[in-house]
Amino acid sequence: MKMMRRESCCKFLVGLILMGGIGHAEEVINLGSRRELMLDGFLFNSIRHLSFRQHQPVEREQVLDFSAPWEGRKYFGFSVTGYATVIPDAGQYRMYYASYFGHRLKPGDPTKQYTGYCVSKDGIHWTRPLLGRVAFEGSKQNNILRQGGRTSHNFAPFIDSRPGVPADERYKAVGGNGKAFGFVSADGLDWRKFREKPIVDGSDPAFDRFGAVHWGNNPTKPRAILDSMNIAFWDAARKRYVFYFRAHLPALDREGKKIEKPIRSVMMCTSQNFRDWSGIKPIDLGEPRQLWRNELYTSMLQPYPRAPHLLVGIPLRTVPRRPFRGGSFGMSESVLMYSRDGERFRIAEEPFMRPGRDVRNWSKHGNLFGWGIVQTSEDELSLYYQQHDHQKTAHLKRATLRLDGFMSLHAGRYPGGVAISRPIVFSGGELELNVATGAGGGVRIGLIDAETGQVIEGFEESDEFFGDQIATVVHWKGAADIAKLAGRRIRMKISMYEADLYSLRFRP
Repeated sequence: MKMMRRESCCKFLVGLILMGGIGHAEEVINLGSRRELMLDGFLFNSIRHLSFRQHQPVEREQVLDFSAPWEGRKYFGFSVTGYATVIPDAGQYRMYYASYFGHRLKPGDPTKQYTGYCVSKDGIHWTRPLLGRVAFEGSKQNNILRQGGRTSHNFAPFIDSRPGVPADERYKAVGGNGKAFGFVSADGLDWRKFREKPIVDGSDPAFDRFGAVHWGNNPTKPRAILDSMNIAFWDAARKRYVFYFRAHLPALDREGKKIEKPIRSVMMCTSQNFRDWSGIKPIDLGEPRQLWRNELYTSMLQPYPRAPHLLVGIPLRTVPRRPFRGGSFGMSESVLMYSRDGERFRIAEEPFMRPGRDVRNWSKHGNLFGWGIVQTSEDELSLYYQQHDHQKTAHLKRATLRLDGFMSLHAGRYPGGVAISRPIVFSGGELELNVATGAGGGVRIGLIDAETGQVIEGFEESDEFFGDQIATVVHWKGAADIAKLAGRRIRMKISMYEADLYSLRFRP
């Protein structure tokens, strides 16, 4: 029986070679020991009778009701808050968010925009510490961290993981609409401008080169650019700071014709020191910017914590000029966006979260996800999103997702399908899978010599796995050690049925 299995496997591989399914001149992926998520076909040369399936988050509890006086409900009858940032930090979670209170005053007072601050031990139960920093209604007994005017409109902090960063600059942030400034802090509470010159202000020639709107086009409205959640962080995989920001760029309509007005999109620039920025350009979406398909209100990108070479975000995709009710300029829904190089991005075909049956989320900021994908348990990611935007019931909720569970390589019922990887080189001693099967499902892994196309003796086909594990180790005849194959060019043959594979890595 074992000989028949091996013979069948070899015949299958020879068939692929004859059909051009496996080529000897393919580029080798140096996988090392990094984790790869099953977001797309990046790892694979051939996929048969399998598909990539997107997974939606599970809605959980409300974590914050925007009911404080400075958040607007008392004065305007609705809350004027948004753009939450959540950061895991030394055994706790920090949250920063914005209140646009001054924008709703008559006459408007943009200086009265605030940054709120909350803390949590578990990412579920949040408290508003009385900071004693900013007076509102004659009292400083509130959780207002700063009154930053336009820089509080979208103040977005992060922890700088760059090696050698000075202790008093460990926390950094960007903030400002019309002009974006950099900020630094030693503790995440006391902030100072890194320098007076803005990171971006619309004056760079790149805005004209790419046809982007900048403040000079509309001097009476400096919010024409950067009027959104703009984010920066240290990208360790590419050893640079990167800044992704709101821009208005030329685009096409649904029929592929150029439209008169630009649409919301995302531009980027980079820096080696957080001081000097260059290379302003639009992100590459792999296709023309198109109204209704990829008009992006935010980006919310970050290095995915378990695979930091991948940038993952849950941006808000806007469908403009389609009011559902009232005077809203349109409506929105959240989508999944990711990149393997920080410049070329893919947007998943299906929404990450639809507006849903609650009519109060069919609005221009419906289910707006904040910045921060954080791990809150051994097997769970938490994400935070705003509901009932600019309404009297506005609040922040938590959603959860399986670790690495944005997408999966999916197999239907028996006999399922097979995926053959591109040539890879790994380091480590075991192959770890994040995988779930049905009661009648299973997954087997075979290892193939990338030079000859022949299965490697002893690794023809692994013991079948069935179950649901975040980190299960593949075994061949009861043994998991594959260290002797490290550094060798191999391919993986993944055979699966009634199963979802979320990620894999070769671990030490």
